Amino acid sequence: MNDLRETMRARWNAKGHHYDHADAHGTKSPSEKERWRNILARLGPGPLDVLDIGTGTGFVALILAELGHRVTGLDWSVTMLDQARVKVREAGLKITFVEGEIEALPFAAASFDALAARHVLWTLAEPERAIAEWYRVLRPGGRALADFSPRRPGEKGHHYPPEIEERLPLNRDVRPEEVAALFVNAGFAGVDVEPLPRDPGSDRVTYLISGFRPREV
Repeated sequence: MNDLRETMRARWNAKGHHYDHADAHGTKSPSEKERWRNILARLGPGPLDVLDIGTGTGFVALILAELGHRVTGLDWSVTMLDQARVKVREAGLKITFVEGEIEALPFAAASFDALAARHVLWTLAEPERAIAEWYRVLRPGGRALADFSPRRPGEKGHHYPPEIEERLPLNRDVRPEEVAALFVNAGFAGVDVEPLPRDPGSDRVTYLISGFRPREV
């Protein structure tokens, strides 16, 4: 798996400068920002310690900081983290960015009150291991929010060569209930799947998967 992850990391370090320019990534879309502002508002009033997993160029992290939370953004691409830091400085906000891997988070157990993962689930080489890590770093009662879009016909090889994408278990037409089951197996309670509103003219169906780490009895 290390060879797979290093190949993927190298891809984003080389091409991460172009991430914000792709319409599909939605980083410049007012409707996408409003959608995620509404999603993240479900975490309740801040300040909470929130981890943005796969932060990329900081789209979710910036919204969380605007909502008043103490935010840590994690990504494995130095190229994308550099862009995120520029955005934070320009916005006059405070966010901690950390280079690291999603399947082996560099944080102590029970470090965060909540976590978010946008456009991440499909990229995971070891989704069971990653989601178990997400559970580990949440405090009891902490909530996870992640989106998931089943891959549509014609999207093969969109981000990585087919020989890489074929090794990503969730990079296919997987039912969202199957992804939700991974959260349940990791220990999350109250796991829910809901379809998110579609953008006008889009045929893409995206789901929000949420759950929380039970409080200790």
